[in-house]
Amino acid sequence: MASPFEEIINFALDKEKEAMLFYEDLSRQIDDPVMKESLLSMADEEQKHARLLRGLAPKNIILGPSPSEQDLKISNYLLDVKPSRDLSYQELLIIAIKREEKSLALYSDLEKRAADTATRNLFGLLKGEELKHKTRLEREYEERILWNP
Repeated sequence: MASPFEEIINFALDKEKEAMLFYEDLSRQIDDPVMKESLLSMADEEQKHARLLRGLAPKNIILGPSPSEQDLKISNYLLDVKPSRDLSYQELLIIAIKREEKSLALYSDLEKRAADTATRNLFGLLKGEELKHKTRLEREYEERILWNP
């Protein structure tokens, strides 16, 4: 029987694998080489998360300062987009931002509900990683879409 910490790690690994497969599958449907590369890069980021998770142990998680990333909250003003073969780069970014937003919200909620410090720290770490990715994608959206129509 897995410990609660191992169950959380397995849950997070399943989420990372699902996200990785989503981006890989979508990349196979897209013809545009730049967008295909962006999708594969996103899949690679999810793979890195999985590697990070596999190396974690409760004693290795140190409570640090809150993530220094600023949430740009651009996603608050974007409508959901359904994946399709003919996505624009803007739509691709929206899909990725919304996925990171949902992961960030999940880990944030789980962090608040954690029963012990190690679990809380683990969710805080995962929340910080999702915030980094969401912020990076929102900055990309801001630079390439909002200020460069």
